[in-house]
Amino acid sequence: MKRTILVVLIVASLLVSAVPVMGLTSNPDLRTVTADRTITPGSVNEVSFQLVNDPDGPDDDVRTATSVRVRPGNTGPLKVETNELFVPELADGDPADLSIQVDVPKDVDSGTYRIPLRITYEYDNGAGSAVERRVTEYLKVRVKPGPRFTVVDTDSTAAVNGQGTLEVTMQNVGDREALDSTLTLSSASPDISLGSDKSSTRFVDSWAEGENRTFEFDARVSDAAQPSNYSLDAQVDYERPDGTSGSSTSLTVPMRALPEMRFSVSDVSSSLRVGETNTLSGTVTNNGPKVAEDAVVTFEDPGPTVSPTETSVAVGSLDAGESAQFSFEVEVTSSADSGPRQFDLAVDYWDEEGTQRQSDTIPTRVDVGQESAEFDVEPVNGTFTAGSGGEFSVTVTNTRDYTVTDVSAKIYTDSPLSTSDDEAFVDELEPGESRELIFQLSADGSATAKTYPVKMDFQYDDDGGDTIVSDTYQVPVDVRSAPDGGLPVVPIAIGVLVVLAAGGFLYYRRQG
Repeated sequence: MKRTILVVLIVASLLVSAVPVMGLTSNPDLRTVTADRTITPGSVNEVSFQLVNDPDGPDDDVRTATSVRVRPGNTGPLKVETNELFVPELADGDPADLSIQVDVPKDVDSGTYRIPLRITYEYDNGAGSAVERRVTEYLKVRVKPGPRFTVVDTDSTAAVNGQGTLEVTMQNVGDREALDSTLTLSSASPDISLGSDKSSTRFVDSWAEGENRTFEFDARVSDAAQPSNYSLDAQVDYERPDGTSGSSTSLTVPMRALPEMRFSVSDVSSSLRVGETNTLSGTVTNNGPKVAEDAVVTFEDPGPTVSPTETSVAVGSLDAGESAQFSFEVEVTSSADSGPRQFDLAVDYWDEEGTQRQSDTIPTRVDVGQESAEFDVEPVNGTFTAGSGGEFSVTVTNTRDYTVTDVSAKIYTDSPLSTSDDEAFVDELEPGESRELIFQLSADGSATAKTYPVKMDFQYDDDGGDTIVSDTYQVPVDVRSAPDGGLPVVPIAIGVLVVLAAGGFLYYRRQG
């Protein structure tokens, strides 16, 4: 019996060994493989990984996974910015190279984090049916311990077409101290420079975790810049306490270019008049954005017919929004034209960095009045009878706002008027003062009764000692006809003189 059983077993074994073995097929099994799991805080990291279809076990064949969808999720402080990844099919031995974007906060704690990957895929079960499967894999990433840096605050005083100070405050948000750190700040913008170069560095010997440090840089803004925000690049190179070196990621430092200093002129008033020295005054306002130290209002070259006594007026320091009054004494020559004139004012000042600067031109429009008479002349005795003569008196008033001296007046006559004394003199006339001047004037007996002009001018010295010849004035003289039936006074007087002379001559001859 035992021999029979043994024979059966041997035969069965031989039969089995003679039949070929059927290959085994496994269902898909998806896993992730990550080469570099280190992520950097304070930036969006691209985390690359491979998705492989590789079941465990001795199976000879693996079914292909199709319509593979990977939906990553957030974990702790890490925010995944990638919504979904898609792989049409994933066969055994043919991995898919994938990556996701992960936003890592600047103040994240060091350590290992597991990013969930929710994977959905399909496969053929070998019986002609499609099977859908959902699994969750975890992508491990690591934040290394050590110093890390972030920009906390910035403040700039630099304006367009100017310079100022850029303050950058940074914090070590890592969990280790940084030693022998060098902060490099650089500008890629052609409108922003740091000092005289495009980059500048600052050194810190010890920078503890959680510590803020503020750095100052000289910043210059070109005249082509716009008053807006600009971005600078910063990087910190450091040593760890264990002696190894490291570098931060590139950090963005915002910088605001302030508007160029602006000034305006308001309440402008002018008493300027051709041929006179008068006042141009107004109010200047610092429209900001910064203080203007030791500001001076300047009167730029107005041309040959206008001459300010002083070309600058100090108004002191002006805070943004502050105003001050100014006044110029301005001479307008007699050759100037009256009417609207535009003068260019400006403001010279010192900025907060101690640099002397000048504002843009401030156009200022004023009216220049017509030339006024130096004197007001009114006749006191200006009526004569034809064939008579006598004193011709006028009242002269100084209309200038200064005292004139050595005033010499002269009259000029035309027929039928004549003069035997055409000059008068006044030693001085104060502003608004009047004097009566007397001349001798006669009217011919044949003069027609009407009003005749007597011309008159003045030579005088002004308050600057210059000798001036005035314009010519015309003073009216009324000539009246002799009364009816009356004898002409002048002919009678001449006749009397002739008779007396003849009588004297006869008497002299008789005595001889």
